[in-house]
Amino acid sequence: MPAIITDTFDYDDIVRVLDLDEAFVHHQIDALQPKYWRIVIKTKPKGLKIFAPVMVNGNRGIDYMIYMLSRDWQITKKQRLLDYMYFGVYRLTDGFHLVGFMYLDSNPLAKPEKAFFTPHFFDRYRERTGLPMDMPKMDVMKDWIMKNLHLNSDAQGNEKYPDGIFCVYPSGVALGRELPDGNSEMKTFVTYEMLRGEQIEKGENQSRAAKVQEAEGFRNCKELVDKLVKYGIHL
Repeated sequence: MPAIITDTFDYDDIVRVLDLDEAFVHHQIDALQPKYWRIVIKTKPKGLKIFAPVMVNGNRGIDYMIYMLSRDWQITKKQRLLDYMYFGVYRLTDGFHLVGFMYLDSNPLAKPEKAFFTPHFFDRYRERTGLPMDMPKMDVMKDWIMKNLHLNSDAQGNEKYPDGIFCVYPSGVALGRELPDGNSEMKTFVTYEMLRGEQIEKGENQSRAAKVQEAEGFRNCKELVDKLVKYGIHL
């Protein structure tokens, strides 16, 4: 759990630290691979298996939650390594902030887009999904992550919020704004029952699209690995 309060950081400082820490985080992920590879080969989990997060202390005020995962033990065996996802966590006086990383570019050298989730977002998520009010904030974040693995986002700008974002998850909708550098900030959470007017249809359509994208992603990954293995190429 981050102990350093980074109130002296502005937004640019936080982005800079996240970029500087990227190599450090991937080094930590590489170090975790042998342990979880042995677990997967031994237990042979079918379908998606997400292991409990490993907390890694950063050196610049931001810590990281690393989730090792296997889409299926057969796929993991062919890939010869596990997939992963990770999140940055930092602390300001208003509470814990979470950063998700989205690799949306096929270029392996491209920087991931970052989604910043505010403490207010998680307060509303806990309140509106019926989680215990005394549930620790870090546990609320972990609950959010495990229940909301796929998303479908859409700009929803208007005169009042020209940079608004409407991002659909299984548990509900994240409302936020697109930042000038292309990253995003998720400021609050609403359930599907709270949607009004055209938002209802938008939410339903995007939810279906997100589930289709997730299913296609798993299928495409398996097909790609099968083809590579067929020709003697291992990832």
